[in-house]
Amino acid sequence: MGKRITDFMYKLMIKGLSRVLASGDIPLPDGREPIIADESADLNFIGFGDPQISALSPLRSARFYSALRDIEQAKGSFDALIIAGDVTEYGAACEFKMTARLLESVSEKFGSIFLTTGNHDIRIRRHKRQLRKIRGYIGEIKNGVPHGEDSYFFSKDINGYRFIIMGSDRNTFEAAYLSDAQLEALDGELKTAGNKPVFVINHQPLKYTNGLPYTWMGKGSWRGSVGRESDKLKEIFERHGNVIFITGHLHFGISEYNYEDYGKYKCISLPTVGVLNHGKNDKLAQGYVFTVKGNTVTARARCFAEGRYYGGDTENSLIEINC
Repeated sequence: MGKRITDFMYKLMIKGLSRVLASGDIPLPDGREPIIADESADLNFIGFGDPQISALSPLRSARFYSALRDIEQAKGSFDALIIAGDVTEYGAACEFKMTARLLESVSEKFGSIFLTTGNHDIRIRRHKRQLRKIRGYIGEIKNGVPHGEDSYFFSKDINGYRFIIMGSDRNTFEAAYLSDAQLEALDGELKTAGNKPVFVINHQPLKYTNGLPYTWMGKGSWRGSVGRESDKLKEIFERHGNVIFITGHLHFGISEYNYEDYGKYKCISLPTVGVLNHGKNDKLAQGYVFTVKGNTVTARARCFAEGRYYGGDTENSLIEINC
């Protein structure tokens, strides 16, 4: 019964996507200013947040489709794609199936595809069952990197640079729950990562970073953040000098809040490619294109839906980090 419902809902989602695309309401990039991978770099990757693919909203799928068309037109290949959580709206199987289908067109562009889980992916689901389900769908994506059988937490080294993927250890409504075991594992991964930049990916940011609480409707000391374990996570980052913490969740467009330097760790907040972005820059489908050379990380802000980079008049249109 479950598979039949999944297949039925998936077919409805495909029909809805086709209708939206045929209407012309969602812009599609024309390829005039393509993304170009820097062949001289040690590492090239792309990151964005929150597709929130929804069984009830074909607009989400169409916006994601638009962003992926821009990536499909890119010149060269990339080492990784990072989707920083809230891949889906309800964590439904049909939504993950749709995500996997949409990613097929760009899967060969990337050596690794990381789908970090967010609160929407897990909050109304049994944690262990959802963990297995999401792992299965990521495994169906060519070059998709699935998490382990018992945890969303894992790491992978790419060209000598470590990517550490985090995720809640139980289903929560908005914040994450990071167990002591996961925090200890994170500390261990950072200790052995060497002196190069380390990219730690989680859905929710730390408290009071990336414009919080303003960028989360100005509410509460922890709202919009990791939550109760935020201070513990911050203490771990402060023990190491090369952490770049990449998150989503805030749905805030390219602005002064996307990048903050805290010395031993740096915080990058990725806009959404599925739902609407808040702030003065509310364009659809925004994110960053990353280039890494040695210990220098450069991130260029891009509007994928329009197939163009942001210019110097937009704050944090270009981020340069030296670790």
